Amino acid sequence: MTQEPTRQGFTLIELLVVIAIITILIGLLLPGVQKARDAANRTSCQNDLKQMGLALHNYHDANQKLPPGYVATGPYVNGRTDTAPGWAWGTFILPYLEQGNLYNEYNFTAAFAVASLLSVVALITLVAKKLVEWKGEVRGGQA
Repeated sequence: MTQEPTRQGFTLIELLVVIAIITILIGLLLPGVQKARDAANRTSCQNDLKQMGLALHNYHDANQKLPPGYVATGPYVNGRTDTAPGWAWGTFILPYLEQGNLYNEYNFTAAFAVASLLSVVALITLVAKKLVEWKGEVRGGQA
């Protein structure tokens, strides 16, 4: 009696069936992962808005008024042709957003063009980091 050799691997059909099953399982899991990611992004955004609201309240508590909407470095003339650069309300709540060191870099008495380059670079870096984080989350959600 001759003994038939034992099989050492999988057939092509077995491999295709396993790949199809894995593909179906991934297709079922992706919507759940996407919903979880969206919920995390929504929570993060809500937290950022809450922190800005608390910073505005803390500014009000410390100064008995809300921060100015805009402070120009040039004199006010008539409101229509005034185009002097300046600082918006977000600058004034930086210390209440745990960005006190960045706030301390600003020179509110100097003209905007003469303002500390370090503060401008630090602010751009902070914004760029947030944008990179946001873009990474968006790309991760689509890929």
